[in-house]
Amino acid sequence: MPQNPAQENLVSLLGDTAARLPDRPAVISSEVQGFAPRTFGQLYADTRICASILSSRGIGKGDKTLLFVQPGYELIILAFALIQLGSVPIIIDPGMGLKSMLACIRSTQPKFLVGTPLVCFVSKFFSGSFKSIRRKIVIHSGFLGKIISEKQPPSEIQIAETSASELAAIVFTSGSTGKPKGVRYLHSTFNAQVNSLKENFNMNEGELDLTTLPIFGLFNPALGISSVIPDMNPRKPARADAEKLVRAILNFKITSAFASPVIGKKIANWCLENNQELPSMRRIFLAGAPAPPSLIEQLAKVMVNGEVIVPYGSTEALPVAYCQTQEIQNCRKGIESGEGSLLGKPISGITLRVFPSRKGPYPSDAAQISPLEGKEVGEICVSGPVVTDGYHNKPGATFDARFVYEGKVFHRMGDLGYFDENDHLRFMGRKIECVQTPNGPLETERCEPIANVHDGIARSALVGIGKGKTKEPCLVVEPLDANSEKSALEDRIRDDLRQNLPDFAIKRIFWQNSIPVDSRHNAKIHRLALARKWTKLVASDPELGLPK
Repeated sequence: MPQNPAQENLVSLLGDTAARLPDRPAVISSEVQGFAPRTFGQLYADTRICASILSSRGIGKGDKTLLFVQPGYELIILAFALIQLGSVPIIIDPGMGLKSMLACIRSTQPKFLVGTPLVCFVSKFFSGSFKSIRRKIVIHSGFLGKIISEKQPPSEIQIAETSASELAAIVFTSGSTGKPKGVRYLHSTFNAQVNSLKENFNMNEGELDLTTLPIFGLFNPALGISSVIPDMNPRKPARADAEKLVRAILNFKITSAFASPVIGKKIANWCLENNQELPSMRRIFLAGAPAPPSLIEQLAKVMVNGEVIVPYGSTEALPVAYCQTQEIQNCRKGIESGEGSLLGKPISGITLRVFPSRKGPYPSDAAQISPLEGKEVGEICVSGPVVTDGYHNKPGATFDARFVYEGKVFHRMGDLGYFDENDHLRFMGRKIECVQTPNGPLETERCEPIANVHDGIARSALVGIGKGKTKEPCLVVEPLDANSEKSALEDRIRDDLRQNLPDFAIKRIFWQNSIPVDSRHNAKIHRLALARKWTKLVASDPELGLPK
């Protein structure tokens, strides 16, 4: 470990691993034509060479740097190199759309752009958004080969001295339920996340991780875990080839994976269809959206020596709670009848509370607010070392999302939930997507699982239509087969909704062949966009969606 723990950052932790395990593979490509495996010693050397190149172009400590390269080894070494220099990488998901992406760039005012030739070229046409950029550093296709061909890293490049309270990175939310915001990660935040993964999930040196999310390419080296980069586009997980994923798990004897439910479903389906078990897998984390109990059960069948873990968190705080296979299976009936997805219990060092839901900020005086008890549904709030440092250049958003209770700073997750009779946290849906009906609030997780259990349903979305303060609750349903007969299935869904939600008259069911989802996980439904769409359609055809 570094002599001064206060100076720990992801690169110093990488250096520790490289000193202990210089010849162990750190990053492996599962592609047939991919790069040769790089050891921890080589990864650390590549990082220093890359840092030397960036330093020669003027990047130094405190410089905000927009990082826009393809996910993979280049992204890993460039991110490490920027952290080594004490620069602040800015990570934006391009899947959020051009308008939102440009707004993110304007809000952070980066000094440097490190990106592909295409990104650097396109930036010329949006000079207003890129006006803070002093220099563009183009990462050509031969950049990786140049780094790897260097025999010896320059000795003069040292790890920048950083304190735990210094800004390490700005990572933008996906914007799936609102405008994207830049989340401030301190070095202490990254360190806390690394420690949490090690302590709570028993992730040990020598394991191999199927790295479907690029961020784990930065965490794994600190844990002494090898990252296997799958042959897929991590920005489009729904298009991943299931067989390639499974072959990577088998060929490299993968022990761990962090994936969206979409990836989990692909792996489970392929294995079950081909009678294939995954004996090397110790754990798979499913995150990004609620994972149905049926998927947990399917994965458990093929992971004969492992656990399915569902962690809870967000870009602003991760991980804060988790549950496992057996706990979810025990609650399956309740989850599928609308009692809420299981989130489990808080991890060590985390305080979870459920406070009354409200639109505005919580009062600063703790005497004016009290946590809810029992099964009362409210907003989930979290305090602990993995909570990030607010939003960059958005003091209003930070003020709205933070408050102090009993001496602790809490972050509002924007999620609705409650503690059940076993003190397990339940997730009822996003607060902004809760439908305010004439008969009271109706949360998405109270409704959608009831429809999703039916054969032939890919997913469903509760939306509220209308222009008033209260909305009419309706259900948008995506069929597995667009050409299937739907009338009998629709009748069964109506019957189940009537039986489980007698206080809410859900009369309209709309069929939509493809429900829009977020770009990062391909799992979070864009319910607000659906609500706007179907409100307009019903306005022009008042009988739309009603039973025939």
